[in-house]
Amino acid sequence: MTTLNPYRVRQVADRDPRYFPLLFVAFLALAAMYVVWRTAVVNWGVWYGPVAWLAEIFGLTTAIMFVVTLRRSARPVPRAAGAPRSVDVLIPTANEPLSVLEPTVIGATRLRGVRRVFVLDDGDRAEVREMARRLGTEYLARAGNEGAKAGNLNHGLTATDAEFIVTLDADHVPLPGFIEQTLGYFDDPRVGFVQSPQSFYNTESFTFRHRRGRAAGWHEQGMFYGGIQPTKNSTNSAIYTGTSAMLRRSAIDSVGGFAPDTPTEDIHTSLRLHARGWRSVYLRMPLAYGLEVENLEEYYRTRRRWAAGSLRLLFRHPDSPLRVRGLSAFQRLNYLSAMVTHLQGPNRVLYLVAPIAALITGVPPVHGPYAWYGFAFLLFTVLSIWTVVVFGRGHYHLVHSEAFGIADTLPMITALGSLFYPDRSFGVSRKRTGRTGGGRLKAAYQLFAAVNLAGLGLAVVRLVRGEHVVIAGWSAAFLALGTAYVLVFLVSLHRYERRAGAPSYIRFTPEQLYHHVVALSTDSAAVRSVRAAEPEPVPTL
Repeated sequence: MTTLNPYRVRQVADRDPRYFPLLFVAFLALAAMYVVWRTAVVNWGVWYGPVAWLAEIFGLTTAIMFVVTLRRSARPVPRAAGAPRSVDVLIPTANEPLSVLEPTVIGATRLRGVRRVFVLDDGDRAEVREMARRLGTEYLARAGNEGAKAGNLNHGLTATDAEFIVTLDADHVPLPGFIEQTLGYFDDPRVGFVQSPQSFYNTESFTFRHRRGRAAGWHEQGMFYGGIQPTKNSTNSAIYTGTSAMLRRSAIDSVGGFAPDTPTEDIHTSLRLHARGWRSVYLRMPLAYGLEVENLEEYYRTRRRWAAGSLRLLFRHPDSPLRVRGLSAFQRLNYLSAMVTHLQGPNRVLYLVAPIAALITGVPPVHGPYAWYGFAFLLFTVLSIWTVVVFGRGHYHLVHSEAFGIADTLPMITALGSLFYPDRSFGVSRKRTGRTGGGRLKAAYQLFAAVNLAGLGLAVVRLVRGEHVVIAGWSAAFLALGTAYVLVFLVSLHRYERRAGAPSYIRFTPEQLYHHVVALSTDSAAVRSVRAAEPEPVPTL
């Protein structure tokens, strides 16, 4: 009698240009040389000399981590779902209006292969209870909101004995084939969760940048879901993002449920699963569409929560990738890269302070000819940017990615307070808020632009007077670039807020919105490109 080998998830590596390995080695070699040289020329005699050095070394470190973790990109070979298995859907909700929640519940009830749908209401609202009854779903409320979303999900786990759980945010409308696209991978007994990208149906949001002739072009989160997550397949490091995912119940039970003690329960939960030895699978095809933030205030709230949760997990929690056991070296590096990136906001402030200080004092932050330093810095910066663009595989935009990097500076800075005074409220993003909001936030970004402009003006004055010409010339170029990025963000935001007419989805009924989302799955150019690149499905044995 012959025993077949158990199924294991197969992956197909993307075909990258042949120069990728050469660029990878060249960048790391030059980076090492630059670090040694840059450390040797620090001007320790002025306070901003070490500040400038620290900013450059941190920026270089994050670039190295980025390139190393994005070296290889892979996609799993499709696996057809086999014998029917019990799959339940958990939809946590707290304050989302029915107009947002109901299309999601409708979509969940129409998933092919679903057993039961649970609406987990932290708000204990009568209208949500009635909606759940009308649509034939289970309704589960709880007295308090301990643990926020993670606590709500864990409460939902007590009501289901399904083998597999689909988690959906209240605004993420799933496509009918969600279960069929994900369930087959669990034939591999090592797979703990399968994650799909977070995609959005309100492409009118200011986080999108539209291209001529296309309904939706570049998106602020496109680099993460299109460029970063696919590379994590090759190192078993894909991050669970809290929605649009299926999890094995025994896997989530093995780590004590969803992590309730940080605002970022998603990355915290996936870290625990990986540390426990479970495998992850990331699919590039959108399987659900949600509602992107609609104004600056909600953008700030969301990004601040991400930064606060990640930094607290990194520096103050026993599950930190710096010390938790069970992770491989590449998994540890991937989680470190994802969390350390939230320190880029404070680092951008250091990049702003150093050249202005040099302009005021006329003393460079390095020893030796400042022109040589400027030339070396420029060359290595160009190499770094080009390497990041190449390894971003088309998802990193030279202007928009950096402009939103500037926009992330404020929430990242304010999130530092969570290291000392943790926020236990775990705020929830509000939906259908309208385009305007966050007047004080806009004033803060305008102040940031004004400081850049003031520094640029000082550099121009120095150049005109012929004072510290080399320092002034280099600082002027650097400050002009920072000014341009923040102005691009502010101008785009202003145009978005002044746009006439309500978003297109506002006029839809819940049923119509569901069908609109289903139509996106066939009309989306992104979906068609993913399907064209997928290998042929492997029959179930």
